[in-house]
Amino acid sequence: MRTHEFMIHADFHRDELLSVSSQASRFSSEILLSYTEADHEHRVDVKSLLGMALLPLRNGSMVRLQTRGRDELEALEYMLHVLEKGSA
Repeated sequence: MRTHEFMIHADFHRDELLSVSSQASRFSSEILLSYTEADHEHRVDVKSLLGMALLPLRNGSMVRLQTRGRDELEALEYMLHVLEKGSA
């Protein structure tokens, strides 16, 4: 399993989050995104279109990205690039 914590530097709109989810589907590894808001940890499977569409991912959010599987390193690096640049 690979894990990386980082801060989101731009608000993600629903269409951008759906694009992130679609891009995540190219990997066989499990890809999870988690963050804490109001003392509650939220976890979402990045490949879940519905989960990503409902995710309030905003500028300043501290998130944890976890990948597990055959291509976990490639998935982590790619998804970090997509999420850290601020748009999908």
